[in-house]
Amino acid sequence: MYKPGNPAAWIDPRDIDWTQSLNPLTNPGWDAQNNRYVYHCLNDPYMLALRQAKGVEARTYVAPDTVNQVIPSGNTFDYEVPIEPNFWLYALAASGTGEDFLFQITDSVSGATLFSQPMPLSRMPQRLNTSNRGPQLFLATPQLYVPPSYPIVRVINTTAFSNTCRVTLFGAVEYNV
Repeated sequence: MYKPGNPAAWIDPRDIDWTQSLNPLTNPGWDAQNNRYVYHCLNDPYMLALRQAKGVEARTYVAPDTVNQVIPSGNTFDYEVPIEPNFWLYALAASGTGEDFLFQITDSVSGATLFSQPMPLSRMPQRLNTSNRGPQLFLATPQLYVPPSYPIVRVINTTAFSNTCRVTLFGAVEYNV
């Protein structure tokens, strides 16, 4: 069996957990040609460690959930992320078709925000030697969402044109083992 995007690399199919929902080899929408950002994020060593941990399951949420959600010029869009209980948010990525947009993540119960002010896409740090991953931000301290709390992603289109803007939340759900 060959890895998508690298026909020279061999992977023994017995070493792959085909039942895992975040395995990029089992979901054709996450292969290297179709969605290289998600593919490389899911193959990140930290994500691999989370995917293989006991009592923890990795999760990825995209806000808004529709890929072609267009946000009109100068408008704000709030999206309530339908997370599972005991969700730890540890990283996020942002992408859009416009020059720039602002985003903020707020706790639905406490009103606490992830950033002191909305973060512009242009200020998202680029990880070294990973130009194929897009802008990513690993949080210094993961944020826990315990019921009834859930994250609300606010996206503000600051351009003069209608654009699609997305924020991807990377986290893990903690289960009692």
